[in-house]
Amino acid sequence: MEMTTEVSSQSVHFTEKVLETLRGQLVDVSGNGATYKGVISAQQLVEVAKFLPKEELEVVVNSIPPIKDFVELAKREPSTLFLVNVLMDECVIVEGMLIPWDKVEFAKAVIRELKKRHLHPDEIYPAVELEAEGKRTFIAPLIVECKLVGSLLKEIDEDFEESEEEGDSMFVAPWYDILDDMLTGKEYKLTHKEFEELVTKGKAYIMFWWD
Repeated sequence: MEMTTEVSSQSVHFTEKVLETLRGQLVDVSGNGATYKGVISAQQLVEVAKFLPKEELEVVVNSIPPIKDFVELAKREPSTLFLVNVLMDECVIVEGMLIPWDKVEFAKAVIRELKKRHLHPDEIYPAVELEAEGKRTFIAPLIVECKLVGSLLKEIDEDFEESEEEGDSMFVAPWYDILDDMLTGKEYKLTHKEFEELVTKGKAYIMFWWD
């Protein structure tokens, strides 16, 4: 009985410590304090990993790479951002990586390494950072149909299914906040010109996402 209590208290401790450390970056997506999501920096992921028990760092859940692997990638490319999910009293999950748009070679290397271990991301999207309602927001398109973007994603991952259409459906279809459900969350619109401006400003990313 004492062992059960000790493990439970340790679990509560590390998730609460993570929440305390990242509170400014996390959003209560459950509405009741049970689940938080947010986009954090590589350095923040390295710091958060220090609070996690060894088994939490090494576990593979639903073919998502273990957190220790993401920490190593964070150290290799400090400009990478990470989408994290904190389930209070349970665990911390890294759901995605946002690699700066100009770090194509790094993105290609990551995909090669993950494929060898059968930990390939479920989706690869473009994503951008913008200010929405006074807060830093990351959005991604509901569909990826754009020759320019499709060609780049195909270069990164040969398994990416590039659209044969010449149009820019990606900029007609809605974009969504990556912290929300893509089918029920708030919709955003982004033009091709706005996307290119965000690329120039260093606000565009190649997002690897695991379901």
